[in-house]
Amino acid sequence: MKKIIKKTTDSAVVGIVTAILLIGLIVLVISIVQIVYVPIIMEQREAEHMDRVAEQFAFLTSVIDNQAAEGNKGIPIATFVTLGSKELGLLASSKAFGTLEVLENSGAITIQNESMTNTFQIGTICYSSNNAYYLDQSYTYDAGSMIVSQSQGNKMMVRPNFFVDYNKTRNIVNISFDVVNISSIGSKIIAAGYGICGIQTEFIDISTNITYTDVSTMTIATSFSPAWFVFISRSLIDAGLKLEVDPPQVILTDMGNALKLDFPSPEYSEFYPTVNIIFKITEIQAQVGPGWVE
Repeated sequence: MKKIIKKTTDSAVVGIVTAILLIGLIVLVISIVQIVYVPIIMEQREAEHMDRVAEQFAFLTSVIDNQAAEGNKGIPIATFVTLGSKELGLLASSKAFGTLEVLENSGAITIQNESMTNTFQIGTICYSSNNAYYLDQSYTYDAGSMIVSQSQGNKMMVRPNFFVDYNKTRNIVNISFDVVNISSIGSKIIAAGYGICGIQTEFIDISTNITYTDVSTMTIATSFSPAWFVFISRSLIDAGLKLEVDPPQVILTDMGNALKLDFPSPEYSEFYPTVNIIFKITEIQAQVGPGWVE
């Protein structure tokens, strides 16, 4: 009888130890998956979401550009942006959130010659992410361009309607700059979360269409001056203007929160061209969310 009881007790102890080992192994595997693989999976998911937002924002940019080019009033068009991404279903993880916002008067363009100085306020549309695992990014529609920003800097993904024509024979530079100003309507200017959000845009009017002659200075006030600097310097160089000689025909200065273009007067030297700017502003109204506020 004693032998039977002892054998039964030993079997029970072995069973308990085996169960503890199995539970420990399961916990170990889950811990490894949670610590090592979940961040990798979520980082990849958030990276794919950023790529999707880039495509959606590029489409939004093309819609606004088409509205500005066609000039059809009373036809609001809705596009959609995915604000964030969900967490994993069974394991502990965090959601990624995003914010879509219409920012009025977030930038400005100033044109100056001997007789006047005019400043025009410019609004933008901005998406900014709040990722838990991947690098945060923002996408901005800024004066006709699309700019992507990270903590390291910003880059222009879609160029604005900015064209430079340098007539070397007459020593005249004509710059065509078609700007899109974004304004809001009602109180529907911001949405945040992780779902799909609609934004509606509508052509309103061409508020400015004028040619400025003998321009001495143009300043673009923007939070994305490095991206604008790279684009405008390349546009001027491709047109044949000298920026890297001493003295340069155009002086570009990145002021941190603005890009300044100085055009030295031809009165000082025949080396300096006369600069004219054909400047146009198209007004586009935007609202975030469903419905349309009249």
